[in-house]
Amino acid sequence: MSQSDTHRFLVLETVRIIRNRYPNIRVNSDLQTVPGDPVTPIINGFRPDVLGFTLSGEYIISEAKTDGDLINKHTRNQIVSFINHLEKNEGGLFILSVTGCRADFAKTLMRFILLDMEISSTRTMVFDSLDFWYYSTTNGNFQWDLI
Repeated sequence: MSQSDTHRFLVLETVRIIRNRYPNIRVNSDLQTVPGDPVTPIINGFRPDVLGFTLSGEYIISEAKTDGDLINKHTRNQIVSFINHLEKNEGGLFILSVTGCRADFAKTLMRFILLDMEISSTRTMVFDSLDFWYYSTTNGNFQWDLI
């Protein structure tokens, strides 16, 4: 399937920032420069856009969504599937990457998904193509912190 320039940008920028923030991480994306380049494995029926793991064994899964793709059941199913995978592997980090104009919607979507899932060990972020927003709860209240 052909991917839009916006999607490619989100994936490549997410990979670049993950590599900058986490030294010695191994990262693959579903984008191939030439046939035979490694791609991410299928996880629970879906292929994540980005999969990384640190030397300490922590997994990072990221899914990039363009404006039109953010609002559909397939996207929700992917997010839930990837977070469930991380939870079964004792946590990690899930990043939803979107364009800046959809960041507020993405944060709201993630909030509802996370409230439904009752996760315990997976950290989550929204990347708005400029900044990372970290989801946290304090005394039962949620908030998005700019990091």
